[in-house]
Amino acid sequence: MPGMELVVRAARPEDPAARLLYVSAAPYYDQYAGGEARARRLLDSVYPHRQHTASWEVCHVAVIDGAVAGVLAAFPVAEGELLARRFIRLTLGRIPPWRLPGLIRHLRASSAVSPQPPAGVLYVDALAVDPAWRRRGVARALLAEADRIAAVRNLRGVALDTGIENRAARALYQRSGFEQRGLRPVPDERSARAIGGSGFVGYVKRR
Repeated sequence: MPGMELVVRAARPEDPAARLLYVSAAPYYDQYAGGEARARRLLDSVYPHRQHTASWEVCHVAVIDGAVAGVLAAFPVAEGELLARRFIRLTLGRIPPWRLPGLIRHLRASSAVSPQPPAGVLYVDALAVDPAWRRRGVARALLAEADRIAAVRNLRGVALDTGIENRAARALYQRSGFEQRGLRPVPDERSARAIGGSGFVGYVKRR
């Protein structure tokens, strides 16, 4: 990127990173919240709060010429369940009561097909690049940051997953040294509608 400086740093509460967290898993957030507009508002509202899976505390951002070009949300696998429960508690009060049956279906279907990352590694819960900055090395820089965090925390590697249909992300992870460790397709069309996709595939990169 001639003339452009890419810096990866810890996120801050005021960073406009929630929009990229949405991009990282838009179909799934849409099913969780009940539509794109509601999902974006939901992430905007909870991002400044602490101790959950979409908090600024677990994020790092890639910045180019002062603009947030990408985001990484990552935490040790051992902390994932607690952070996920906190996210659900924070968001439940922001979701209309009529949406709760659909939300419950979404959570159950997602839980049934989500790959289980191995213990003792860093889990990347979100990785997204602003469309305006794609193909400029941003995703690779964020994955390198995940490697660095895992090393600093003395974790055994990095794990992540993505939608089965996300061929671009899958190719990136394979080029970056990740090995596929599980394909989890949904069992039926109803489950696909509930989660907003046909399932997940997991990857791991050992140190």
